[in-house]
Amino acid sequence: MIDSHCHIGLNQTDITDLLLRAQAAGVTNMLSVACSVPEYPALLKLLDTYPMVYGAFGVHPEYADTMPDDADVIQKLTAHSHLVAVGECGLDYHYTPETKDIQRKVFEKHIELAHQLNMPLIIHTREADEDTIAILESADRAGWLSMGGVLHCFTGSERLAKKGLTCGLYISASGVITFKMADEVRRVFQLIPLNRLLIETDSPYMAPVPYRGKINEPSYLPKTAEKLAELKGVSLQEIEQITDHNFQVLFHITKGE
Repeated sequence: MIDSHCHIGLNQTDITDLLLRAQAAGVTNMLSVACSVPEYPALLKLLDTYPMVYGAFGVHPEYADTMPDDADVIQKLTAHSHLVAVGECGLDYHYTPETKDIQRKVFEKHIELAHQLNMPLIIHTREADEDTIAILESADRAGWLSMGGVLHCFTGSERLAKKGLTCGLYISASGVITFKMADEVRRVFQLIPLNRLLIETDSPYMAPVPYRGKINEPSYLPKTAEKLAELKGVSLQEIEQITDHNFQVLFHITKGE
């Protein structure tokens, strides 16, 4: 089982123990995401130390106004073999709607960068469905989504999910699908084809039931996988196999690397 999106190695002091717990729970690999330039050194150190971890780098929309003007800051990181994606990036109007304009520009910069680097894109979108759809449509027409990407920790509308699928994106389920008030999110996931699904923890956030209120970690991933298997009417083993395969296809990872 692969945790396709988490944030580890930045503030935790027990990384080795955390990874051992993940392995004991059946999590074989994970993709840890840096969300701002100051986080990049810690991510690189994590990748050098733990072969089971892959990485991605970008500027989260919450920090859009810190995006470096010189994209070389990000491009120089691509030499590491376990850096496999650009992001997370995107739009989030929940906390900082006043930065909508700069968020859109920075999102477009990330899309262009991913295209230039021939890397997939990790997209964060919250309370910004229509603007996300418009930007994806424009990027798709320009051929800038040819390497694919993922709408991570998906909580959006059916319309956004369908647009993501049309643009060749994957859609990732987090612990949100286990939440009591997430009926609409669960309904959307029932519509998504198996060959476009990923699973994630988004740890240390979004801990699934029965761990809500706790600091999330990759070892909790099976709870999300169990709920997704239930929603799709397949076995847990099938969900593990399918989402692992989808992860390897999207991020161009050969099994055993």
